[in-house]
Amino acid sequence: MDLLNVSLTQPEWIAVFVVMFAAALAHGTFGFGFPAISIPVIAMFTDIKTTILINLLPNLAVNLISVLRGGGWRGSIGRHWPIVIFIVIGSFIGARYLIYASEEPLRLLLAGMIVVYLCQNRFSRIDWGWFARYPKGSTVGFGLVAGFFSGSVNFSVPPLLIWAMLFGLDAMATTQVLNLCFLVGRSMQAGTLAVAGVVDLDIVIATVPLVVVAIVGLAIGQRLRARFSPATYRRLLHGVLWVSATVLAAQAIGSYLH
Repeated sequence: MDLLNVSLTQPEWIAVFVVMFAAALAHGTFGFGFPAISIPVIAMFTDIKTTILINLLPNLAVNLISVLRGGGWRGSIGRHWPIVIFIVIGSFIGARYLIYASEEPLRLLLAGMIVVYLCQNRFSRIDWGWFARYPKGSTVGFGLVAGFFSGSVNFSVPPLLIWAMLFGLDAMATTQVLNLCFLVGRSMQAGTLAVAGVVDLDIVIATVPLVVVAIVGLAIGQRLRARFSPATYRRLLHGVLWVSATVLAAQAIGSYLH
């Protein structure tokens, strides 16, 4: 795969800045949501690989700040750090897939993962007892799967939430471990793309302003945390994600039909 040029029109760049700010604001307010919002929404008006590239630095910045600022993260990560190893391995495999995959499978993969996330409540009704009896194997499996989706389409929430449910993590521990997994996954993805020659210094420089916007949105969101209802946020997030998944799937199917 040759070096990608991030080439967007002025209206598209404006839309990217708005989406980045909104996603960071939501993440700061509720503790998660940056890639869940920024990746699908931006992917609706540009290609997946460009979306991933312009999200690299902002994602890394938001995840790093979230890991460092959250309370009790040392204890959470100290107990559950082994999954990080398999996130790294899976992210490398996913990033390699991203490099060589065509647009349509990536778009369908992202849409599929969004639908899985939206149907998360149904998965909680499944008997996961078999996995719970084999905690080490479950950590390996869910870590590799989550890492693959992190490296390929930056949407690894569903397998990580299932894993957290199996291990009985509370809300704080889940948020901290997930943010760490996102951080190491994005780092491996960025390193793999850089080594493959897909991303260079020009792309990094071009996305620095997005990092600033993301950090500002995150900081404002953290100040507003007590003023918004998580239930309202979930409804809004689910609405955005259903629209995104539908559009992404329709775009991919339309490309195949043509």
